[in-house]
Amino acid sequence: MKKLPVLSALAVAVGLSGISTVQANNYQMLVPFPTNHALNDIAHLFVEMVDERFDGRYQISLVGEDAIPGFEQFDPVSSGVFPMALSTGPYHTGVTGVGLAADAIDADPEARRESGIWEAYQDYYLTHNVRMISFPSANPGYHFMLTDPIGDDGGFEGRIIRGTLTYHGPIRAFGGSPAVMPVSEIYTAAERGVIEGAGHNIFGNHQIGLHEVLPYLVRPGFGVTSLMVVFNEDYWAEIPEEDQATFLEIGRELEDASLAHYDRLIAEETELMEEVGAELTYLGEEQQQVLDQAFADGLWEEAIRISGSPAERMRELAREAGLTP
Repeated sequence: MKKLPVLSALAVAVGLSGISTVQANNYQMLVPFPTNHALNDIAHLFVEMVDERFDGRYQISLVGEDAIPGFEQFDPVSSGVFPMALSTGPYHTGVTGVGLAADAIDADPEARRESGIWEAYQDYYLTHNVRMISFPSANPGYHFMLTDPIGDDGGFEGRIIRGTLTYHGPIRAFGGSPAVMPVSEIYTAAERGVIEGAGHNIFGNHQIGLHEVLPYLVRPGFGVTSLMVVFNEDYWAEIPEEDQATFLEIGRELEDASLAHYDRLIAEETELMEEVGAELTYLGEEQQQVLDQAFADGLWEEAIRISGSPAERMRELAREAGLTP
């Protein structure tokens, strides 16, 4: 396959001109989140680790959703228009549902590797000409925020709750109705009474002010926010084997670093939001007992609907290893 030079590809993507050459070790890395989103932290940490370990021989610059919309970034990496990306399964369900289900798999990096899950995901994505080199995550990854506390029903009975496919399982299981909208619309929708709650990452809420309109933080949190650092396979093949090994070492270290980073961030943000009036509210005991199952079932069912047997095989492997409900 003939690949476009990376900066030339960027010029095509954003309408620039006059850029046609690039040094061999300079890469653009697509990132699907807004610049102020907490999940961008992993991309920045990866860039820092690469710069330090390679002593500047590999320079990675981040290209955001202003160049390529987040939900459209997988194909440019698969086809080789861009060499690499920070990706997440819910953002490329138009291509495959297998990545979506990763959020239902235990986040323990060592368990993912020893069980064969890590290798199975890498092998699967290679069928799309994309090589996963790291599987960073946050655990728990998600929670709900509400305009009013949990009531006697113990769940969301009669409430309209914002949520992408990731959240539909527990929303429906607990009596709510899901409303799909981007993160950028949550604040206004809650302010206007269009929604009465929202599912979102359990971190990154304070900086975008969601606690101002959704002041009740539902506990417990649930699920895993799984990310992937991926290379286009053709670009990867051009990297010397010794450097490939170093990239994979960085990828493994990133998996531990991401869990520690988001543990700190969750604690810090929860404290900040409580200081300005947010309150914790708890699902009923019955709902808590089925929360993980409802979440996992929703993701796996959707993954299998989209991708069929590859998703079914991944679920069997995860269940055999005891890493998914």
